[in-house]
Amino acid sequence: MKLFITSRNGIEIINLEKVVFLKADGNYTDFHLVDGKVRTHLSTLSVFADAITSRYESIGERAPFFRMGRSYVVNVTYITSVNLVNNMLVFDSDAVKPVAVTKSQLKSLRDFVSDFYRL
Repeated sequence: MKLFITSRNGIEIINLEKVVFLKADGNYTDFHLVDGKVRTHLSTLSVFADAITSRYESIGERAPFFRMGRSYVVNVTYITSVNLVNNMLVFDSDAVKPVAVTKSQLKSLRDFVSDFYRL
């Protein structure tokens, strides 16, 4: 599944299966990829979250991306563990650093993951 992002300089194609998480940075969004690379694009996290959801819905699939507050959208297929002591998400890539989350986000994440893998 690919997402086409237009900019002043052209078009970039992002392979969504390689996106571990998206992070908001003001009016920019950072795409953190499984190889450790980061792609920054001019648009808010909400715009990309909606576009990703729409891409998956267009083929009749449920998106594996979960919105965690205002700062992150996480691809749950890359989560390998949750450190409850430090409230950190650990990913299935040594090139991607763990992400800090709040305890309230963990409950919503648990519900989403449980429902996602039940399908």
